[in-house]
Amino acid sequence: MIGYLKGFLLEKRPDHIVLLVNNVGYEIEVPASSLCLLPPLNAEVALHILTYVREDAIRLFGFLHYFDKLVFDSLIQVSGIGPKAALALLGVVDGFELCDMIVQNQVVKLTSIPGIGTKTAERLVLELKTKLQKLSARYEDSHLEHNLEKKDPTARQNTKLIHSQTVDDLKSALSNLGYKEKQFAQVVEHFAQKIHAGEEMPFEVALKQSLKKLSEHMFKN
Repeated sequence: MIGYLKGFLLEKRPDHIVLLVNNVGYEIEVPASSLCLLPPLNAEVALHILTYVREDAIRLFGFLHYFDKLVFDSLIQVSGIGPKAALALLGVVDGFELCDMIVQNQVVKLTSIPGIGTKTAERLVLELKTKLQKLSARYEDSHLEHNLEKKDPTARQNTKLIHSQTVDDLKSALSNLGYKEKQFAQVVEHFAQKIHAGEEMPFEVALKQSLKKLSEHMFKN
């Protein structure tokens, strides 16, 4: 099984990337949030890989952080949660945030994610609460990967997009997560004005704040 790949970013599409490793191109599916955090084409990328094998297909799923891979693997073990739903969940929040939502029984927050209904959210809490609580505790105890990423300037650099690309990538991410343009147009314009005024706005911050605003608007309606 393939568990880790490091190579050059050959293609970046809404539903997958192609990573060139030793002259072999690997088609890899990644969460929307991770997709938008990747560096420009031809830059070097390292991904933790989960190899998903079925009778009719072999699929590769890639994650910038190892803990996200662990959470994804836990999600697809739940009845009714396939790779598509698992990617949707991790496309909005990272593995640690998702763990907190499930462990703290935050069903309302889970259902604010497109494609996740109340029954699915409740099933996630019922089946994964204890497992993810233990998983998170074991992982945090080690601190190994977290500390390595703090010390690696390349990893920090890869968590931000080029400033001028933030607005376009924000639109693309929200669209990939299932929102319609008429739903997010006003929210994106809010951040566009801030960016054009010279305010530093890392993509991950803009995405999280946009999702929060969209969720608040949904609850008001």
